[in-house]
Amino acid sequence: MPFEKKTHLRKKEQLHDAVFKVFFSDSKIAKNYILHYTPAFIYNRIDFSFFEKSNASFVSGRFGVSFSDVVYETRLEGGAKSKLIFLFEHKSYLPSQPIHLQLLDYLMQIWEEDIKNKRPLSFIIPIIVYHGTGVWKHRQFSDYFPGMPQEWLSFIPNFNYLLTDLGQTPPQAIKDKVESEYLRNLFLAFRFVKNASQIRENWREILTFEVKTGSNDRERMLFQTLNLYFFKLYNMSQAEVKELTKQLPESEHSWVDAIPEIFGEKWKKAGMRKGLAEGRKVGRAEGRAEEIR
Repeated sequence: MPFEKKTHLRKKEQLHDAVFKVFFSDSKIAKNYILHYTPAFIYNRIDFSFFEKSNASFVSGRFGVSFSDVVYETRLEGGAKSKLIFLFEHKSYLPSQPIHLQLLDYLMQIWEEDIKNKRPLSFIIPIIVYHGTGVWKHRQFSDYFPGMPQEWLSFIPNFNYLLTDLGQTPPQAIKDKVESEYLRNLFLAFRFVKNASQIRENWREILTFEVKTGSNDRERMLFQTLNLYFFKLYNMSQAEVKELTKQLPESEHSWVDAIPEIFGEKWKKAGMRKGLAEGRKVGRAEGRAEEIR
């Protein structure tokens, strides 16, 4: 693959990762993922009174440079001797190697930290949120060892992970999630992101944040993050964003005008070019008028 094409694809992956990390760094959104997208035997046993984002970050360089996205610590109802950790990993493409290898790398790093700090080993539930074009085949690690005698499979470090494949999730199923704390907005964005026309068609659905009375700094930040995501991903113009914004509730219109500086810089440059062109045009007209006089 040519270098420029690889670079372009990598930039897209970074944009997907960045918006995922912003949303899932919000503990309310992470909690609602567990409530809406994990089996009942998991969320029914969680003590949500203690649910904290970990500052730890884990890097895997063995199977390509990658970073674990978000880690949350919690505990079982009634207390637990060791920490219960949810490891969220985001993917916008199908991995070329078994995902178990990358996850096992993360698990080992977490357990090494436990040992280093002389604490019980954490119980870890890995979660994959995927929205690529291909269908993710959820396999057991033992499936990558075909032909092995059944008795030998017990020597393989077999473990499971939870998977949300948004490409295989009907949009209505995402919309039907009640009180999902803006997880709905992000997942609709990921569901349609491979098709720019579908993003434009569903603009109101994706970017309506149902602002409540009182402080709305959190909603504004998430809203602006999604706008920035689309703006950079599709190289949108100011005029197009302004036109699409007309579909949104009035309360959100001012948020577009107050978008972070990366918006302002691009629009400012476009405005400067237009202003310079108009200035030159006016200058030429004044020059001609002076000649006539």
